[in-house]
Amino acid sequence: MERIDWTRIGYHICFWLVYLFLNSWLGSIYNNIELERAFYGEAAVLPVKILLTYFVFYRIIPLYLDRDKVWKLVGLSLLAFIVGTLLYRMVTEWVLFPITNPGRAVPFFNWPGLYLVAFDLFITVAAATTIKMIRVHYKSLEFEQELLREKLQSELNFLRAQTNPHFLFNTLNNLYVLARKKSDRTADAIMMLSKIMRFVLYDCRTPRIPVADEAKIIQDYIELEKLRYNDRLRVQYEETIATPGGFIAPLLLLPFVENSFKHGATSTTGKADIVVRLHLEDSLLDFEVRNTVEGNDRPPNPEGIGLKNVKRQLDLIYPDRYELAVGREDGMFRVHLKIRLGET
Repeated sequence: MERIDWTRIGYHICFWLVYLFLNSWLGSIYNNIELERAFYGEAAVLPVKILLTYFVFYRIIPLYLDRDKVWKLVGLSLLAFIVGTLLYRMVTEWVLFPITNPGRAVPFFNWPGLYLVAFDLFITVAAATTIKMIRVHYKSLEFEQELLREKLQSELNFLRAQTNPHFLFNTLNNLYVLARKKSDRTADAIMMLSKIMRFVLYDCRTPRIPVADEAKIIQDYIELEKLRYNDRLRVQYEETIATPGGFIAPLLLLPFVENSFKHGATSTTGKADIVVRLHLEDSLLDFEVRNTVEGNDRPPNPEGIGLKNVKRQLDLIYPDRYELAVGREDGMFRVHLKIRLGET
């Protein structure tokens, strides 16, 4: 059994009560009669107006959506207004006038009177239909916006689902290299990877995490990567979080750091430098990553899974609130990201 929407019924009752009192007041002014008499007259014909209005709502308006039934729409509309006009006239002539004006005699088919009745019905139905159509329009907009939000959230979840395996794949490559070298640091690397994966699996389930947590995972990842290289790699990390309460989408910054190791350490044969700088103040995040690139090295592919996903996530989460600059500068590859984090 369908549940009764009492709130919706209440809105309709309020509309007709407001209409009754407002129309009675206007009728008393226009006809120069007492408000009480105008109220009785309006209350007598109100059931006819209600019946006609809801007939239009639930029988005629649905036909408007079916272009094949346009003649049925026109015919039914005319018939409804003719019947409504006759009922209106019957109520006034046979119920209202005998009570309020016993000596008044007006012909039933008084054409000027019928025109006024039809016009009164049309104004009532038009006002109610306009309000309904406005409400339907806004409900349609809300529905479309909800669908858009669900679509964007699904896309964001898909991007994050891609990012996590991509990150794990790159990290396992590091462990593979250490294992091949039979390095004593392999156990430490596995422990660090375990911490990072715990963060990825559990702490990243929320839409936002503290910037300090994102910074901590970046530091852990840097320490994990440093186990793989000898003294030829120099990493400089700078962090200034002047706003401890700042929040950011999880794993948004880490792919840039992954990319710097991939192209700044793995792809170079000589000395490699990586600089990571993170600054947060007044909800403005300033994040920069620079890495050494050799002369013949091509810049990182912006269509790679990592950078492409991060760029799309930025578009979805922080539209018109971020600036991203990627390119070579003074012999280094540089990524510079600014985000206005705003409210959480």
